Amino acid sequence: MKILITILLSATVLFAAAQDNGRAKITALVNSNQQAAENATVELRKAKDSSLVKIALTDKSGAAVFEHIRFDQYIIKVSGVNFVPQYSKAFVLSADLQLPAMNLQPAATQLSGVTVSSRKPFIQKLSDRIVVNVENSIVSAGSSAMDVLERSPGVNVDQNDNITLRGKSGVIVMVDGKPTPMTGSDLANYLKGLPSSAIERIDIITNPSAKYDAAGNSGIIDIRMKKDQRLGVNGTFTTGYGQGVYPKANIGSTFNYRNKKVNIFGNYNYAYRIGLNHLLLDRNFYENGTYNGGDLKDNYSKSPVSSNTARLGMDFFPSKKTIIGFVVNGNFNHYTRDNDNSSIVLNPQKQATSTFRSYATNNDHANNSVANINFKHRFDSTGKELTADADYGVYNSTSLTVNATSYYKLDGTLLQPAYILDGDQNGKLSFKTAKVDYVNPLSKGSKWETGLKTSYVSSDNDAKFFDVSNGTPQNDVNKTNHFLYKEYNNAGYINFSKEFKQFDVQLGLRGEHTKISTEQKVGNVKFDSSYFQLFPSAFFNYKLKEDQTLGLSVSRRIDRPGYSQLNPFLFLIDVTTYATGNTYLLPQLTWSYELSYTLKNLNFSVSYSHTKDDQNITLARFKEVFPNIPSADNVTVQIPINLKSSDYFGLSLSTPIKITKWWNMVNNGNIYYQKYNGNFSGTTLNNGKPAADIRTNNTFTFKKGWTAELNANLNTGGQYGFMVLDPQWGIATGVQKLILKNKGTLRFNITDIFWTNLPKAVITYNNYVEKWHAYRETRVANLTFSYRFGNNKVQAARRRTTASEEERQRAGN
Repeated sequence: MKILITILLSATVLFAAAQDNGRAKITALVNSNQQAAENATVELRKAKDSSLVKIALTDKSGAAVFEHIRFDQYIIKVSGVNFVPQYSKAFVLSADLQLPAMNLQPAATQLSGVTVSSRKPFIQKLSDRIVVNVENSIVSAGSSAMDVLERSPGVNVDQNDNITLRGKSGVIVMVDGKPTPMTGSDLANYLKGLPSSAIERIDIITNPSAKYDAAGNSGIIDIRMKKDQRLGVNGTFTTGYGQGVYPKANIGSTFNYRNKKVNIFGNYNYAYRIGLNHLLLDRNFYENGTYNGGDLKDNYSKSPVSSNTARLGMDFFPSKKTIIGFVVNGNFNHYTRDNDNSSIVLNPQKQATSTFRSYATNNDHANNSVANINFKHRFDSTGKELTADADYGVYNSTSLTVNATSYYKLDGTLLQPAYILDGDQNGKLSFKTAKVDYVNPLSKGSKWETGLKTSYVSSDNDAKFFDVSNGTPQNDVNKTNHFLYKEYNNAGYINFSKEFKQFDVQLGLRGEHTKISTEQKVGNVKFDSSYFQLFPSAFFNYKLKEDQTLGLSVSRRIDRPGYSQLNPFLFLIDVTTYATGNTYLLPQLTWSYELSYTLKNLNFSVSYSHTKDDQNITLARFKEVFPNIPSADNVTVQIPINLKSSDYFGLSLSTPIKITKWWNMVNNGNIYYQKYNGNFSGTTLNNGKPAADIRTNNTFTFKKGWTAELNANLNTGGQYGFMVLDPQWGIATGVQKLILKNKGTLRFNITDIFWTNLPKAVITYNNYVEKWHAYRETRVANLTFSYRFGNNKVQAARRRTTASEEERQRAGN
């Protein structure tokens, strides 16, 4: 580790010593009403094609400074809320330059009542990420975070609400830069209860640098919540109603108070949604290649979710260079479920022999709280700064379940006594994390960054199950369990970057040490593990021409199991289907490579990744823990395992097109092939299937405050381990009108108009084939209203990325 860091530091000195001529500084001055305009947005653009070079905010003197700018011809654009954008004349940069002052004019003084506005597209492709601008999307109004994710480029959600990115699992989902510790159904319920009105944008990062936690082999999805950016007292109010098969409603508000010494901010959102999951299954069992029976299942689940989400924070500015702040986030969900499952049992001749019907209910509560304190100090105007964060979070959950199954002959008479199982489950997950980051710019466009992070996570899950078939509760020793989990993680990283005249480079190295201990109270089974891994990364960009850039990146990442995936509890789905975790599940390691090419606004990238694990895990170990697993015919157990390896090949493209002055189109496509290699339950896996995910987003801007959207998506299916998905597609549209002097916004949309964006797949093993088709509420009509109040003067808000990023996410896998 010391040798590698020494090499990087040596490289820092060598790069810093390199000569990089042909750069200078630009100072732009902005006035308003004959006074210096503070916090105006100043954009430096190429004169040739108006492409954006850099962006800055003016200080108290009305000055914005751009340093280390290459010699070329540029223009300046100046803008602000309620001001008409202004453009400078083209100028040539050949030495340090101070431009004449530019004057901002209030929008109210425009001739003929013309309103000048700038609206970000729903999808933006940046150099290192894809940005989904949720607050600017008409179609996303009234939706949940899960709905928006499903409509995002490269993101897919399966029938069990598992999220994949560009065909790969292992996605890290963050909220404001912090991974949520919820996993599985808890994460899904949180995302379903989080209204889109509380979200500003979603960042999709497919190849993060060493500064990020090494977790997540397919990338990061970062959900950024709204935070007001204006001086004085201001905020927003939003409410909406949606109707699919069942109703949905939401209401929320944000508030913000900011002056020169303090910024107090917060929000509250309430959402109530009734979800639908109608799952049809055709299960087929085989023995030595011969059909040996099966069943047909019709599973109808109705799931009301009520969610309360609150956020409160404050930033204190003791000096111009120092910020001290805290943020408290709370999320309180109540989830209930009514599930009706009808099954027809088939014999080896595929004839019906009997039926059974299961009725299951859930009454779940999840109360999650996270507190963060943070510090930021800027040493000088060059960008040298120190940031620190400390987080403490507690996630509490309770679940009361009832599962009652009745068995019938074909004539409707009882076949055998009913089986009734009651469950009482309690879980607590807590985490403590701290991190510190330091950025030190060097001369000639060089910069190095370093940081440390430490975290401790503990999980306590106690599940009690009782067989009440005879009227008297009897402890079910085969399902009752108590599982404890502890994890310590310490990490450090160093990044170095350098800009040359024609290219720029970034090198990084991250080291992480992880120690895990588990204890299963039933059977007194304990497991301990400890490992250290290095995660190098490198990014290189070469400017072929003024409007053409070639990029290359490589990184190594790790995908650790979610806490619930390690939990060995045996959960009853119905009397023939069980689910469990795997204490012996190992992390998987991935090398990712990406080559990109940018031509003006067109972006192309080719990617390859190899994921490998050294050990296969089968059900044999699970049976050592639960030797009395039900052994009746045609019983399946869902369990996460490690495959030997997988290889991913991908081609991505993003093509923004301006059709007319009032019609803008953004097209995104991902074509990929993923090959899996492994063995499970006697089935060898050594194949893959090509797939494509294509999306188009169209925005239309009309007169008198009217705008509209028309979006479409197509996914050709693909292979995910032993499962092959069928194609699916959808079309959504919406319209928006500005009202109440442009402070109010009224939106109406319909998602998945033809109700075709529904998953369907086949799962194949040597001795088992399952076909399933899920019907969910992808088609919903939404009507929303939002109102902005308070001062409109722009003030840049600070975005916090806190210490508990990975921990909060893995609790949600």
